[in-house]
Amino acid sequence: MPKKISYKLKDLEKLISQDDEAIVCFYGGEPLLELESLKDMLHSLSAKHFVLQTNGSLLSSLGIEVHRIDSILLSIDGVKTITDGYRQPGCYDSVMSALSWLKTQHYQGEIIARMAVSKNTDIYRDVSHLLSSFPLVHWQLDAVWSPLWELEDFKSWAEHSYKPGLQRLVLLFNQELQKGNTLGIIPFRGIITRMLSAQKILSFPPCGAGSSAFAITTDGIIMGCPICPDFEWNNLGSLTNGYHNVEVQQPCTDCSAYKICGGRCLFAYKERLWGEEGFEYLCSLTKYLIALFEKNKELYEQHIDTIQYPPYNNSTEIIP
Repeated sequence: MPKKISYKLKDLEKLISQDDEAIVCFYGGEPLLELESLKDMLHSLSAKHFVLQTNGSLLSSLGIEVHRIDSILLSIDGVKTITDGYRQPGCYDSVMSALSWLKTQHYQGEIIARMAVSKNTDIYRDVSHLLSSFPLVHWQLDAVWSPLWELEDFKSWAEHSYKPGLQRLVLLFNQELQKGNTLGIIPFRGIITRMLSAQKILSFPPCGAGSSAFAITTDGIIMGCPICPDFEWNNLGSLTNGYHNVEVQQPCTDCSAYKICGGRCLFAYKERLWGEEGFEYLCSLTKYLIALFEKNKELYEQHIDTIQYPPYNNSTEIIP
């Protein structure tokens, strides 16, 4: 797609104006490379909420306009060695500088540490570390996304590192909850919310891709999922010609976990790059995470007012 926006802003304004509950998320690449366009949209679009996903390096260039944004997701993967190892040296410090800047601005919106979790991640260590600085932490698994590993390596990591780490995190979450402190672990809070049906309207998949959330490319194409513009099934229309939905179907819709999982990820459902074995393993991993909460429903029901999440679709996928 073009590097620069080529559609007419009035066409985007028309689309957004049709929904009183519209949420606009600036997503990339790095959205702040197009600072003036982003600022124009902050002023011209009649959205109820604005969300920004950013690496943080240019965040201060927003100045006072930052207060127009309701949720900011900063890309950081855990401790410094992990973040810089996955990205490049200096990324961790850049994000932490952006976080410090937000505090100097007395920013009142959501601040979310947005993790990519891959083969060197210790989920307990890295989430715990980020919770010491960020009020909210969310992660997405590097499953079928990169050439860092294949299915067997992923399975080994999941069994020997990820699952034990999740157990420790859930124990920590429960212990803190009993003290009256609700940790900002978004996948946990989102899963519990869906499990207890605490939201009036549930999205399927949880991020809403293709059903209640859509991605608009720089040339005005409307897609279900923002990360896969090259797939025909993901091209749903355009700003000028309208669009249609695309949804998760069987076997997900027949699964006992569907209400909570929502199909997990539209792209993973459509493009099973690790084959059926990989698809089924990711499904089992999701069910494993859900099961960690099943036996503590009574505790969560007592604290659902503080657990309930998200307040609106802030682009967190809930199911990692």
